[in-house]
This record gives sequence, C-alpha cells and structure tokens, in this order.
Amino acid sequence: MTYRGLLDTIWMDGGHGPRVLQPRPPERAIEFGSYVNQEDSMTDRSAENLAPSSTTPAEPGLTRRVALAGAAGLVGVGIAGISGAEAQTDDATATAEEPSLYERVGGIFAIAAVVDRFSDAIITNPKLNENPALKAWNENEAEFRLPGLKFGRTQWVAALAGGPYEYTGLPLEEAHKDFHLTAEEFAEVGAEIVRALEYFKVPEREIQELVAAYMTAMPQVVTAPE
Repeated sequence: MTYRGLLDTIWMDGGHGPRVLQPRPPERAIEFGSYVNQEDSMTDRSAENLAPSSTTPAEPGLTRRVALAGAAGLVGVGIAGISGAEAQTDDATATAEEPSLYERVGGIFAIAAVVDRFSDAIITNPKLNENPALKAWNENEAEFRLPGLKFGRTQWVAALAGGPYEYTGLPLEEAHKDFHLTAEEFAEVGAEIVRALEYFKVPEREIQELVAAYMTAMPQVVTAPE
C-alpha cells in the first residue's frame, strides 16, 4: 500500500466509501488555536474556551479532500496579489512569524483532550479488536495501563507538533512489536485520530499536518507481513 493510498484509507472509514459524519449532539467543544495560562484559568486566550458544538453534519467528501491535500503536502497558504521579490519577502516574514502546529491546535491541554478521546475509541473499535493481540490487551491490561499510555501518546503528539515536550516512552518498534499490526489496522487507528480531531473542531489545515506527522510512524509500527 502506498503512502497516498494509506492516507485515502484513513479518511475512507475502512475502505467502504467516503465517510459522512453524523450530526453531533449539542455538546461543548474545545476551541483550538489559543492559549491557557499557567494556573489553567480561563481567559480570552485560553485553549479551553468552551463553545457550543455545531450540530451541522460535515460537508460530504470533506475527509477525502483533506486526505488528498495532506498527501500532496498542501500544508501552507500562499500570499495572493503580490509578485516578485516583494512576495518572497512577505512570505518569508509570514512563515517566520507563524505559530507552530502545537500552538495552533491549542497546546498541551487541547492535545491531551484529543488523545483521551481517540484512545478510548481505539479500545472499543470492532475492526481493531479483530486482532487477537490487541483484543487481549484491551480486555486484560487496558484498565490499568491505558492512563499511562494516554500520557505517553500526549507527549508524542505534542513533540511531533513542535511543542516543548520530549517523548519518554518505549521506542515505537518495541512498544508495538507484539501486536503485529497491519497497514489496515494502522490506518484504522489514524481514522480514530481524525474523528477525535473533527469532534473538537480542529481546523482542516491542522488536521492535514497532524495526519502527515502520524504517517511518519508507519515504518516503526506496522510489522505484520503483507
């Protein structure tokens, strides 16, 4: 399976056609792209400004469009209406001043919320529970080990996104070797990550970049023979 093909699979809900999200219940969602102060107090720049979640279904075909854009590396925004040296200078200035992906998604608290949601979803995902090793872990070890695993995943995502964190868990190859994960299972985990990001209304561009970062782990995690 190629890089681009796997990205398509992540966004296609197991390869059975484009996934259309169902309307979400009127819950409250984290507003991404802002900040939280050191005391976790709520401010107008807080990563956890709460806003009512929209009940409008996602635009049909949105997830496939995002996947294809991510596969093509479309993670930047050009400056229109400016040409020549002036355009290059302004573009360089904008790039230099742009916040990191970590900052744009809302920092550690926002990332931890996404990790918490997709980690719970992975445990109950029926496709992933077809893997006997994963099913056994979910039934016998998740109760005690999942909280620590969420901590490690939060570190990992925060570091990938450019945050001031370092992943201190087991090397990915060692952590996943006993599960003999297939490319399809890796894609299904990616699909759960995307669903969590969409639940918290993370912007499309940031989802693309996070999916691309997740894809870098595939050679270390997928160990099952083709």
